[in-house]
Amino acid sequence: MGSVYRAYHAQLDRTGAVKVMHAISPDRDSIARFRHEAQAIARMRHPNILNVFDFGEFEGTPYMIVEFVPGGNLAGRMNNGLLPWGTVMRFLHGIAAGLDYAHAQGIVHRDVKPANVLLEKDETLVLADFGLAKLLQGSSLQSLTGVTTGTPAYMAPEQVTGHEVGPAADRYSLATIAYEMLTGSIPFEGQGVIELLYAHVHSEPARPSSLNPQLNEKVDAVILRGLAKEPGSRWATCEQFVNALGKALGATATAGIERTIAMAPAPAPVAAAADRTVAMAPAVQETESLFAPPPSTVPPPVWGPAVAAKRRRRLYEIVAGAVILILLLVIGGICAAADLQPTMSLDPTIAVPGDTVDVIASRLPADQFGQIQLHSDETLYFTFQAGGQGDFRQGIVIPSAVTTGIHMVKVCWAGSCPLQKQLRIVAPETVSNPTSSAGASPSPSGSGKPGATTTPGRSPQPGSSPGPNPTSSSPSPKPSPKPSPKPTPRPSPTPTTNPCPTSASAASLNASPNTVLLVGGTVTITGTHFTPNKSVTITYYKGSTPVSTKTLTVACDGSFSTTVNAPGAVLPRTDHVTATDTAGRTASATISIV
Repeated sequence: MGSVYRAYHAQLDRTGAVKVMHAISPDRDSIARFRHEAQAIARMRHPNILNVFDFGEFEGTPYMIVEFVPGGNLAGRMNNGLLPWGTVMRFLHGIAAGLDYAHAQGIVHRDVKPANVLLEKDETLVLADFGLAKLLQGSSLQSLTGVTTGTPAYMAPEQVTGHEVGPAADRYSLATIAYEMLTGSIPFEGQGVIELLYAHVHSEPARPSSLNPQLNEKVDAVILRGLAKEPGSRWATCEQFVNALGKALGATATAGIERTIAMAPAPAPVAAAADRTVAMAPAVQETESLFAPPPSTVPPPVWGPAVAAKRRRRLYEIVAGAVILILLLVIGGICAAADLQPTMSLDPTIAVPGDTVDVIASRLPADQFGQIQLHSDETLYFTFQAGGQGDFRQGIVIPSAVTTGIHMVKVCWAGSCPLQKQLRIVAPETVSNPTSSAGASPSPSGSGKPGATTTPGRSPQPGSSPGPNPTSSSPSPKPSPKPSPKPTPRPSPTPTTNPCPTSASAASLNASPNTVLLVGGTVTITGTHFTPNKSVTITYYKGSTPVSTKTLTVACDGSFSTTVNAPGAVLPRTDHVTATDTAGRTASATISIV
């Protein structure tokens, strides 16, 4: 489920434990469910329940900070052999008290087993990992079958079949622990996982007294009721079960003492001893009448070899069918997952410095927040947020000072970069531009006069053309064309010097200090060689997750300065700060949290 680290809090002078849960997937639903469960668990206050001090997530992986219990766990104690009955009852009372308290708060453990019962130095029992089995019930195929939401040897039948799990499931697990502590064996031992799960649902366990002759029918009745297949048939609370078991074990101890007294040598005659023996007989008969099953008038069935073989064949068919069903679900899940893999593309795939390249991605988690990384001479970072369908299209500006060649563009979220594409950067002169047509050349005039234009929609009227006059014997003189006036040339503007020129150097970013202790601190961010008088956006990344953003205006000399808060951490990590102005100049700096 995860890894546990022993930790020391210097300010509080206290030792704790950090439980990092790698098995919980880093998607938004799982993280939200983790927060909800952790808050509910942290509200519990009971001497038999592990205290939760804090919780959070590091690069998408959730963790809990809990109290450190130095005495090992109940599983290690049980491996040394059967425990005295007094110790067994003291341990069971501690487990029962913690579970009944949690059930009253509406919390079900779901994975009660000796390994999750810790021991203080004074052997006080402390229950750990409350609700963590539920946190694993995500969208994975294994949890759909119900197999991974508990430990098979201690799972209740309703957990195996995938039905609703309530407090009765924890009581079943407690009865299983009691069975193991009194007999040295779990109810269904020596079987594979599939057969074990099948037995929890369909088979009856052996009576505890058949494994430990010191136990009697009263103990059998109490424990087998706790292992009932139907949740409603079990004990109403854990404390009721433990109290009933204590009384049954006390009756067993009393009977042992009485038998010892009856067998002890005494000066009384043999006949008197026989009388005492006869006097004890009704008590034994009364015990049998109270706890033994009523006599049956139907003789027990006798299974022949053919019937037994048929029952074994039926069991094999059920197991084989379950295995085939699981394989089909696995294959179907793999095929469905292949169709839902995230995709990425670049438009264009060849660019020159200063160009804008669109990064296009789809099938990401809905509303996912992450970053685009351009791995060039240095790594540049750009933030993005996917839409409700998990798609986004975002442009990134290629810095003007970037070198030519093959560069890598990556799309990252939740602490990893699963998507990447190659981007080829070429020199500007290698890209051909279409020749623009000259627009200043005058087109011929329809009237034949230089500089004249024709009004659209108007045609020459009869009599206006300079043809011969029919009433005159001599031709009319043709008018000579008038020269077009020459345009007066405009004076060229006098160039002025730009008071805030853009630096020819690449933009740079500096963090001071660039190393911060785990408790966190304030860092000064200074930028130089950015575009003067433009807006610049500064983004702080906790690991690979953006946590804060601010916008400033670059000074006339291309510089700016601001402060950011570096969040504290449980484990060392590397943070990043990026700055990008509206003209496309960008730079980044690294901060080490140690």
